[in-house]
Amino acid sequence: MPRNYEIVIVGAGPAGLSAGMYVARQKVSCMVISKDLGGQMNLIPKLENYPGTIMSSGPLLARTLENQYLSFGGDMTYDTVERVDETDGGLSIKTTRTEYGARALVVAAGKVPNNLGLENESTYQNKGVHYCTKCDAPFYQGRITASVGVGAYLLESGILLSRMANHVYVIYKGGRLGGDPDLIKSLETKENVELIPNSSIKTITGNGTLEQITLSDKAGGEKTIKVDGLFIEMGSKINLGFVKHLVELNPKGEIKVSNGGRTSHPAVFAAGDATDIPYKQIVAACGDGAAAGLSAFNYIEKLNGRPGVRADWKKQIGDTVFHY
Repeated sequence: MPRNYEIVIVGAGPAGLSAGMYVARQKVSCMVISKDLGGQMNLIPKLENYPGTIMSSGPLLARTLENQYLSFGGDMTYDTVERVDETDGGLSIKTTRTEYGARALVVAAGKVPNNLGLENESTYQNKGVHYCTKCDAPFYQGRITASVGVGAYLLESGILLSRMANHVYVIYKGGRLGGDPDLIKSLETKENVELIPNSSIKTITGNGTLEQITLSDKAGGEKTIKVDGLFIEMGSKINLGFVKHLVELNPKGEIKVSNGGRTSHPAVFAAGDATDIPYKQIVAACGDGAAAGLSAFNYIEKLNGRPGVRADWKKQIGDTVFHY
């Protein structure tokens, strides 16, 4: 027999754990299922733009959010969700190892960045190799960087790095840049940007941290350049095969959500990078996760014939008003 919960949350990144906190605090039975703790937060060695925290790291914030969620009485397991189906009582969540029943689901599965597939790429992850220019470009002010990728991802990366770094190599396989003409023009006019077309990265090397990359071109030639940081912007994979038959996706394969993380299915809510929210940042994921969690709670309350919480819900104790 499957173990039943009021709400099951898929994903233990900032969106999933925030959703879990706001559900568990309402004394509703809740299970978070995830393949790992933190998701893409584990790619952030230095975290300096999370409100209220001067300097932290992605893994440290993930552990903090996990501890907060568990302190409110929520359950958590490390497993892979394979399929979600409708049942008479709600939803069936099948994982690699077992099965759970739930009346509502919050999907916070996140994204996984595509890598280059280099032999020693993981060795330099967070040691000069990065997958989020928006997150880590500020750490390379006045230094030498390179960006490799495709389309708008590469253009935006190059432009952002040009505002921070002393010199930026923009590497791409084709003969011309692809994407928005205005972004291309902006990148081409940057004095500290050097375009390297018809090229790919063959190797990356360094002593503990990244120091240089070797490029190969279409003619078979090679050259080595010294860099302090390499930003890989090849897009991301979204694994929503377990739920895509229940919710509407946009052309990018992201879950379409409305206010409060509502999806096209009344019992399924979503938050974080797997949705069509415009800003893929930790603080945005936390806020959207909290909203999706409260929306799932409201859905359960209405099924039980109770009013749930209003958008402006607050609690009065003495002369103090607490907003939630």
